[in-house]
Amino acid sequence: MAGSTTMPTTLTELMGRRVSAEPDASYFHLYDETVTYGRLWKESARYAAGLRRAGIDRGDKVCLIYPTCKEFFFTFFGALRLGAVPVPLYPTLGVEATAGVFRDSEAKAVATIGWFRKGVEESQAAASSIRHVLEPQDLEVDGPAPAFPTPAETDTAFIQYTSGSTGNPLGVVLSHANVTQTVAFMAEAAQLTREDVVVSWLPLYHDMGLIGCAFTPSSMGADLWLLPPDLKNPRVWLELVTRVRATFTVSPDFGFRNCVRNIGDVSGIDLSSVKQALSGAEPVRVSTIEAFEKKFGVQNLITPAYGLAEATLAVAIWPRRTPLRPDPSGKFLSVGQPCRGVSVRIVDEAGPVAPGIEGEICVKSPGVMQGYHNNPEATRRAISPDGWLRTGDLGFVDREGYLFVTGRLKDLIIVGGENIVPVDVEEIVDHIPGVRYSAAVGIDSERTGSQRLHVVAEVREGAGDTEALRSLVREIVQRVHHGRGHRPARVLLVRPGTIPKTSSGKIQHSRLCQMITGGELGDRLVYSSGAHRE
Repeated sequence: MAGSTTMPTTLTELMGRRVSAEPDASYFHLYDETVTYGRLWKESARYAAGLRRAGIDRGDKVCLIYPTCKEFFFTFFGALRLGAVPVPLYPTLGVEATAGVFRDSEAKAVATIGWFRKGVEESQAAASSIRHVLEPQDLEVDGPAPAFPTPAETDTAFIQYTSGSTGNPLGVVLSHANVTQTVAFMAEAAQLTREDVVVSWLPLYHDMGLIGCAFTPSSMGADLWLLPPDLKNPRVWLELVTRVRATFTVSPDFGFRNCVRNIGDVSGIDLSSVKQALSGAEPVRVSTIEAFEKKFGVQNLITPAYGLAEATLAVAIWPRRTPLRPDPSGKFLSVGQPCRGVSVRIVDEAGPVAPGIEGEICVKSPGVMQGYHNNPEATRRAISPDGWLRTGDLGFVDREGYLFVTGRLKDLIIVGGENIVPVDVEEIVDHIPGVRYSAAVGIDSERTGSQRLHVVAEVREGAGDTEALRSLVREIVQRVHHGRGHRPARVLLVRPGTIPKTSSGKIQHSRLCQMITGGELGDRLVYSSGAHRE
């Protein structure tokens, strides 16, 4: 960092140094507007004054329910500078779920904008701690700035709620040191420099979008271009990459798949400037990488990465322009060796396992969270007394120390004593003509005392007559049986948008199980096969 030989220990110090060194440099570009570091600092002081006027003080929680917009940053850093604790939230989480986070976080205020206000107020009614719902016009206060405390690196920087892919969202408490140290080794692992040009469409309420794309590039002074996450047409993303000559971008696997499926004409798209496109947040599919790179005429561009909110995101990042490393079966790609300062071990019920043996991935690093907010029992289950984080993800490390992620522990389907990873089935079904998107889940059967494999496949609106749907079901059953050795007990064809996903695009397998067993699919169900009773 310019002007200092020591690493910043807090987020406010990290940004404050950038402001002091180059106040007129751009922090980010959004909606044809550029926000400089100096403007961010000035506006965040006004927003801090607005929060203080609303009674927000050091240690108070403030929920942020914004789309991707400059006001998110002004509020976030305004709260940080007060010593308050920002809590970014998914804007369309739902009234009950949002109220649950309000209660769990004990937030005193919610900062939002007009079109989200009605839902926020409905959630507020069920959460007694919320005193104020504030919009930008309430926060833009001119006049003397409030006194800004100097935070310690051990102070809470913000609370990042998990995406809820395997259950209810949990509040991940991250200290300033968690964030600044992770940002440093993440920038190093991703080989980011101030010459990079970063494009991100990832939501700011998700760790990958916020920590990975909004904080890490700024730590190096790299130029950042933002898009809203609701990309109905993924061409907009690649057109921006082309226009600004981006060198770095990030997406979950489904984002790259959407480009392959939904961009017909590739003329006008030039990805030759891109040095790396990270793929993370969900399983990385070899077929997606191959299809994307073939379609857009690039090579060795998409590289796997692995991280999670509880580790302040980064665990391992595959280096730029380095040939990928598949496992012997060809099913999995290595996400790389652990980042500097990060340790990984694989364990089963008996303890650490040998190289090449699959088990639960455990992580120890400067990024391991302080714990889950107001949930000491969940914290105890997740973090061992000696600081190892149980990720809940399955994987193995080979003899050279390369990590491979193979699945999610809670999502495993156990049929006849054999473990089936959902993505293995989904990879087969997603390539069947007529299928938009699929999910595989295991439903417990009282009759057999085991699980039964269910496949849910989204089809396009008005996709064929009954006989065509029957034919599609037969094709799904045959291909899954041939590819995995197990015949699905039931195939459910549903309308687009039925399969529940998290804010980062992960399939919520546990929620889908509830929908199936609770009969919640309703008129979203187009056709089903197999027994209706388990």
